[in-house]
Amino acid sequence: MTYRIVVGVDGSPHSIAALRWSLDQAEGRTGQVKAVFAWQVPFVSLPGAFDRGELEEAYREFLVKTVSEAEPTPRVPLDTVLAEGDAVEALVEASKDADMLVLGIRGRSPVAGLMLGSVSQMCAASASCPVVLIKRHDQG
Repeated sequence: MTYRIVVGVDGSPHSIAALRWSLDQAEGRTGQVKAVFAWQVPFVSLPGAFDRGELEEAYREFLVKTVSEAEPTPRVPLDTVLAEGDAVEALVEASKDADMLVLGIRGRSPVAGLMLGSVSQMCAASASCPVVLIKRHDQG
């Protein structure tokens, strides 16, 4: 049985740290990683202000580039998933087939850093598997 890890990736240093941690964990468990990036068409009151197809392609390129730069030669199977919609909903849905959901967290200050962001908090409350929150090593 393959150990499956889902990781939220948004291009931030925190999500890159979570991706790298996930890949290390998957290697130790003979597993695989699914990097999920959720996107939405920006809300603008002008109809047709954005071309959905162009946005989707741009986000797909962004995801592939981000993952490739973070880990050019992964030692475990690594899939990328572009999900249109709310980030929490996309990550919770992906967690249904996962053994672990991994998210990067930022933290702001010694006091504010104790609080989870809304995506982390909602995923931790709703995911179908254990949720691991990763903070970058260079943060206190």
